[in-house]
Amino acid sequence: MPTSETAKAYYAAHTQALRDHSAMNAARLWPRQALQYTTVNGARLLPFPSRLPDRSVAPAVRSALKKHTVHEYDVAARDGSPLHIVYVRHAPGTWSGGEDVIDVYEVPTQELPAP
Repeated sequence: MPTSETAKAYYAAHTQALRDHSAMNAARLWPRQALQYTTVNGARLLPFPSRLPDRSVAPAVRSALKKHTVHEYDVAARDGSPLHIVYVRHAPGTWSGGEDVIDVYEVPTQELPAP
């Protein structure tokens, strides 16, 4: 399914917001931990962001690749450290009570296990 211009603009704005807001946190403040940002119908799911072990991101992404839209980006944090951003948009009907569910994982690149 092709991505609409509105969706592309949303993805670009979301990626930029991650860079501006907290891209450096995962690499500098919490080494060996990833950050997960979850929104449900546009509302933040608390805690926002939640910290999780970096080793749990790869299985979550592998599982998401089967049914959901997954985009991956390699970016540099404000402090210059490399980050891997994984954007997962869940298929409608996956979550009860949430038709627009998005997970964004922010992982220090040197810590990312291969999926």
